[in-house]
Amino acid sequence: MIDFGAHVRERKGLDLTPMLDVVFLLLIFFMLTSIFAKPLLPLDLPEAASGQVAGEPEIRLSISRDGRLHLNETEIALELLGPRLGEMLAGRVERDISLRSDQGVPFGRVVEIMDLAKQAGAVNIAVVTEKKP
Repeated sequence: MIDFGAHVRERKGLDLTPMLDVVFLLLIFFMLTSIFAKPLLPLDLPEAASGQVAGEPEIRLSISRDGRLHLNETEIALELLGPRLGEMLAGRVERDISLRSDQGVPFGRVVEIMDLAKQAGAVNIAVVTEKKP
């Protein structure tokens, strides 16, 4: 007869290794996804029921409630916006800009910024809104 050795007592407890693996994978997932969360500026975007989901252009222009301008999350003065946008749009095939504006910003200010962007060479200006519940 074959000798299998002495009988080993079974462990009385749970193996926590798979659970720890899952917890660490979830931790890594949430750490990585939180890095890419947008928007970086705290804006209270207007809501629209007819909004469309589209790919966001590389050039993002934001107007905060207090009227400050941000070009790709970098604050910029109004006088420098036109020339800087012109430099960024020069030589591009797609001349698209996404515009984020807080609800408290006067509409005239938004139109002024859109006009500056058009003068700088922007073809399409996408106004970013939140989906209405």
